[in-house]
Amino acid sequence: MKNFKITNLKSKVVQYMNESEKEQFFTKNSLGNYKWESMKAIRNKKIENIAFSVFTLGSFTILLYCMCGTLALIDSLIF
Repeated sequence: MKNFKITNLKSKVVQYMNESEKEQFFTKNSLGNYKWESMKAIRNKKIENIAFSVFTLGSFTILLYCMCGTLALIDSLIF
């Protein structure tokens, strides 16, 4: 059973519903006032954001170590 996050666009109220509740809800209410997202998609976005942050931090750390190594090499050649 899929779960959904339904947001009222005017009042910003958030409701969590399963598949059958969502179908009943939208037969009574118009789709124009509400935005819905699958909870699985929201969870995947969070995982992608965390992975992107870890990758970016790792890249900058590697670049920093390379820069420090290059500066140390230049310093040892000068003095």
